[in-house]
Amino acid sequence: MQSEHRENPINPDASAPLTGKQRLLGYAWGVVTPLICTVLDWPLRHWLGPASILMTYLLGVFMVASRYGRGASIVASLLSAPLFAFYFANPIFSFAIHDFENMIGLAVMIVVANVTGGLLEKARLQAELARQRENRASALYRLSRDLSDAQDHGAVADIAVKHIHAEFDVESILLNVDSENRLQTPPGSPLPMPSKGIDLTEAQRVFENREAKQENHSAYYPLKGSRAWQGLLIIQATPPFPRQAPERAAFLDTFCNLIAQTLERLQLAAQAGEATLQAETEALRNALLTSISHDLRTPLTRIIGAANALIENDAEFSSAERLECNQLVLDEAQRMSELTGKLLDMARLNSGKITLHRDWNAIEEIVGSALHRLDKRLKGRPVRTVLPDNLPLLYIDAVLIEQVLVNLIENAVKYSPEGSPIDIGGQAQEGCCLITVADYGPGIAKGQESKIFDKFYRGVAESDQSGVGLGLALCKAIIEAHGGVIQAGNRPGKGAEFVLTLPLHEPPRLTETEVGGSL
Repeated sequence: MQSEHRENPINPDASAPLTGKQRLLGYAWGVVTPLICTVLDWPLRHWLGPASILMTYLLGVFMVASRYGRGASIVASLLSAPLFAFYFANPIFSFAIHDFENMIGLAVMIVVANVTGGLLEKARLQAELARQRENRASALYRLSRDLSDAQDHGAVADIAVKHIHAEFDVESILLNVDSENRLQTPPGSPLPMPSKGIDLTEAQRVFENREAKQENHSAYYPLKGSRAWQGLLIIQATPPFPRQAPERAAFLDTFCNLIAQTLERLQLAAQAGEATLQAETEALRNALLTSISHDLRTPLTRIIGAANALIENDAEFSSAERLECNQLVLDEAQRMSELTGKLLDMARLNSGKITLHRDWNAIEEIVGSALHRLDKRLKGRPVRTVLPDNLPLLYIDAVLIEQVLVNLIENAVKYSPEGSPIDIGGQAQEGCCLITVADYGPGIAKGQESKIFDKFYRGVAESDQSGVGLGLALCKAIIEAHGGVIQAGNRPGKGAEFVLTLPLHEPPRLTETEVGGSL
């Protein structure tokens, strides 16, 4: 996150790229370069004409200008003229120049040195400004990139403080706004400012005035989002702040805008999350009330009716009729118990209180136990199981996986014609065990393959089938707790199919004692 170049907030002027020491060195070279040209040209004076000698002086002036700017080049050109006149222009060893061509050459050299030095100095200044702008753009990019990953106000404060320290080498602190529009210090600032440097009363006053302020060693910048003011940034520097250059002021404003926008994004995201949670809570509440009113009231009504009939007409009932009423009460009570149990199971799963009691189990035994539990519900319906003998053991909670199979088989019974078969299969594939439960009913409506696993969602609206829409939601929660996946789809020309994908684990190695005992 460290930048290649740090701006000094105390000396932000970019119009003087050369330091005082560099300028003195440039003037020294402006004096030495004409002397070097004179020493080099003197032995060659009989072979070189005045024009060629002037070109060597011009080359020296140009080299000084390219390195040290206009001032040094002018010194070099002004010194080159008398040296050329004294040593090379007729009459030699005299500053008088009688040749008009040499006079024109010296004048051109001085003009070229002045123009070239000015152009080179301007180019150097533009390059320095371009470099500073590039550094600032890079700094803003890094700040924006890191702020995009911030998840709370504390993270924004940490990122802002670190980047300001990296770019300006100053300490800072970000104050957030509470619900009462009062500034507060976020915890965990990586570069805490000294307590004496934070005047919260002054900071609150500046924030309420909505205007930036600089005084002595501190600068206050209110942070404004697109809708509301989000906080206050305090920067502290030593020595005191000078008058800011326009580009640096714009740079700091952009820093503040990025921080304010991030704080506003977090605020809007929190509000959107609260609104979504409220909407989901309301939808779940309505769905729960609808399910309870429909699916629990029906068995209650039947139980009350059967009980009233037994009380009022007990003498007129035969033994068979009395047994039928008692059986009705028992069936509806069991139905209510199942519905209530599903609600409680889902509540436990959502609260995270469910604990998996894993052990090594054979899927054949779990399927057999589930079918035994549903013996009365199946009522002679054919169930076809295709489970290879070489299926590996699964490290699972047998009770919960059995409940998943029970829910899926019950679902197949509800939504397929009476007498139609139910297929249960299993196979090992690429480190997973696939278990399928399929029926020969109408299948799942298009677009509802994933929705049917939502809480209180029922694939057939206002149907006569009982249930509160939690069976498949429970199946999904249990399978995902095991690290697996449950998917629903339709088989071409048949019915619905549910596929459970459970991960396979490396079975434990048997000890010599266990092997001997098994033999």
